[in-house]
Amino acid sequence: MRESSLQSPYSLLRAYLIPYVFLLLFYILIVGVGSYWLYTTARQAQTELVTSNVVKVVAPFIKQLHEQYLSTPGKEPLTLSKKVKHLFQAFPHLRALSVRDNKRGYGVRLSFKRQLVDVELEPLASTTAPTVSHQQLAQQLHHQKKPFFHILFNSTTSDGQPIQIDVAFDRPGLVGQINASLQSLTHSIIGFSILGMLSIVVAIAVGIYTAFLTQKMEARLQLIYHQASMGQLSASLVHDLRNPLASIRANVNNLLITPDETRQIIDEMNHDLLQLDQKLTDFLTLTKPRTSGFEAVDLEELVNHVCHKSEPLFKQHKIELTVQINPDIPEITAIPEDLSNALLNLLVNAINHTPEQGHVWLKIQHIQNKLHITIEDNGAGIDESLLTKIFKPFFTTRDEGHGLGLAIVRKIVKAHGGIIYAENRHPSGARFVIELPLNND
Repeated sequence: MRESSLQSPYSLLRAYLIPYVFLLLFYILIVGVGSYWLYTTARQAQTELVTSNVVKVVAPFIKQLHEQYLSTPGKEPLTLSKKVKHLFQAFPHLRALSVRDNKRGYGVRLSFKRQLVDVELEPLASTTAPTVSHQQLAQQLHHQKKPFFHILFNSTTSDGQPIQIDVAFDRPGLVGQINASLQSLTHSIIGFSILGMLSIVVAIAVGIYTAFLTQKMEARLQLIYHQASMGQLSASLVHDLRNPLASIRANVNNLLITPDETRQIIDEMNHDLLQLDQKLTDFLTLTKPRTSGFEAVDLEELVNHVCHKSEPLFKQHKIELTVQINPDIPEITAIPEDLSNALLNLLVNAINHTPEQGHVWLKIQHIQNKLHITIEDNGAGIDESLLTKIFKPFFTTRDEGHGLGLAIVRKIVKAHGGIIYAENRHPSGARFVIELPLNND
């Protein structure tokens, strides 16, 4: 499993901001389309209501006009302004009204001085315009750009002759009246839309604030964990140092008691001192990895040195080591001692988990401007549940292990700007992969 670093504030900001921005855009799209549909539907209904009210008021006038004048031949000329005065009072935006059959035509219009003026018109042509429904009238009112909006009423005389009444309204005034009646709906749509957007913006702010607060808490918890780990590491080091020190102390006393065994006692003391030195080196490497001392390293030479150093262990456990280094491997900028220590720890770890007559492979490749170091074995492999734990300090599956080897390797790899991860290989065994940059400036 590859190691992931903490998110920077900018990446954290992007991670929280981008989904909310898409959510805000989606909200604007949905609310915009929905609001437009709601407004046009309400406007259509209101317009139909207005036009139906016009028909409702004008229809009785048509009937009265038809019965009292148009259907009675020989009557004196019609004074239309007297009969339609109440219509102009009922409809403030009414501007003209005309009545025509195939013989005569009369009309009345509203002058600039807002007085009703009678006019004589041309008779009706042989063909009349078709009657339009309320829905069509509502659509025409908002789609037309002419200053006057006409509503036509078609009828017939007693002998079947056509009659047409044309009612003309001031179109901008009528549209303004309809829009004014929808003003509260418009304000509600805008208000709720703004509240919705503000809610999303507040949610964005709360999410970002929570994310930054969580990041700070995580950093603090990591510091506490690091301090606790150092305390645990120190306690473990003290415990591990007691045995070699006790052995050295006993051997010093043995020198006084049995001087004839001096050589053997000195060898044992030397072994104990080497153990002390190794434990102290591991402790220093784990607690404070070096970040200076980088130099150009011949990787083939470094690997040969590590293999030579680990050769006795491979022979002791009867395990075969195969080394494969691609010929195009360039020099790498690294700390030679630390990188050697990391490779040696991985090889020792592979030896400890590989049975006798087993096999360990060390492969080094140059892939996409990175150095890939792979160490594989054909042992029992790693339990899947432990793959994320094996690099933690003090974690070990061996009774005699101290759980620092892989933790040290991880520290060294991170100090070199690389990553390390472990996985199981097929058909058996484990695989550790190190990816390192070629240069560390």
